[in-house]
Amino acid sequence: MATTMTPLQPGTEAAAQAAAFAIFGSDIPPIDPDDYDGSWRTTLHVIAEEWVGEGRFVRHAARTATALNELFAMQRLYGVGSPEVLAEGTRLQPLIDRCRHFGITTADLRRHGAQFPESWR
Repeated sequence: MATTMTPLQPGTEAAAQAAAFAIFGSDIPPIDPDDYDGSWRTTLHVIAEEWVGEGRFVRHAARTATALNELFAMQRLYGVGSPEVLAEGTRLQPLIDRCRHFGITTADLRRHGAQFPESWR
């Protein structure tokens, strides 16, 4: 018997919870009970403020910059299209996706030490 998936409806608790896990993954910080009223819709901003306030934004940018530098070193060693580099790029994709979610830019990554190749400028 086939199961049909119902798409999430915007503005619902299910959509808000799905958004929280899509954006933050399992890295949702503890929320003060006074800030949580039982609704994911009204709590998403609290999660984001905690994530930034705890320095997770900065740590994520620094961790991503370091991982990118390792990828660039692998590119120099093995070549841009090598299987090793492609596998490493796939492994880094969640870090890069989270940067996009939080608006971490190439300039932010450079400030945290990412040394992009000249061809990226």
